[in-house]
Amino acid sequence: MTINVVCTIDDQYTQHCAVMLSSLFFNNENHLFHVYIITDDSNTTSFHKLKTFLEKSKQQYSIIEIHKDILLKAPITHHISLATYFRLFIPEILPSNIDKVLFIDSDIVIRKSIETLWNIDIQNFSHAATIAAGMDDYPSHIFLSEESLYFNAGLMLINLKIWRELKILERGCELINQKPERLKWWDQDVLNILLHNSWLPIDLVWNAQPFIYEESLNNYKYQSRYEKFKYTEAKLDPAIVHFVGGGSAKPWHYACQHPFKDEYIRYLRTTPWKNSQLIGKPSLIARLRFQLGLGSKFRNLKHLVSRKFV
Repeated sequence: MTINVVCTIDDQYTQHCAVMLSSLFFNNENHLFHVYIITDDSNTTSFHKLKTFLEKSKQQYSIIEIHKDILLKAPITHHISLATYFRLFIPEILPSNIDKVLFIDSDIVIRKSIETLWNIDIQNFSHAATIAAGMDDYPSHIFLSEESLYFNAGLMLINLKIWRELKILERGCELINQKPERLKWWDQDVLNILLHNSWLPIDLVWNAQPFIYEESLNNYKYQSRYEKFKYTEAKLDPAIVHFVGGGSAKPWHYACQHPFKDEYIRYLRTTPWKNSQLIGKPSLIARLRFQLGLGSKFRNLKHLVSRKFV
């Protein structure tokens, strides 16, 4: 059995894609994968490194380039690039004989076997996904009913047959072009609008997001919802960790405080980027200067205090 996996990235996320795939392969040694990588330009130094990594992994892979001209009106903000919208192309450009694929974001680390996830029956659903943790009141902002569940699009087990029937790319681009002001959370909003009544919610262990570590969750008005989706298990021992957010929320930032940050670093060392530095990490000279500066300040303070009481 071959598990089909798809990733959508641009040049900036090649390193993180390699880390995610390394964690996937390591924790699923008994499975064969075919990895489909959708991008807009694979002729870069970083992509050549990613190809080298994939060839050494002995897993099948295909790199598919798309033209992003139809996305020119797509809104992007914060740390997001147009690559996030590449997910809309999945049903159209993957081989037509593939009916099921696992989409995995690159800011993810796989910690366990995904066999149980892959075997979830989605025959009658557009896809399986977890709720977007912490966004329980958000559906009304995109004109869905208040009781609607809103899914996180970073991990989806996709029924390609249904996505093709629903013409996700065509209808998604139509929504982007006609109502871009509705899309605060980019293609995730697009997919939630188009698929809001057709997806299967699954346990948070398959997509553990930072919100589940909030202490306030114990008194949260939606606490029963999170208990239903096993948030305690997801918090303590997740199968898949998702580093949602920008800046220091990402494990490749020195200031990241996520409890599973070290697992990203562990798998980073198995990739061609093993010698890369975390963003924002002070140099050795800077750390020494900082320590010397503190020492000087403490010596001056001691001198002032001693003079004061002489």
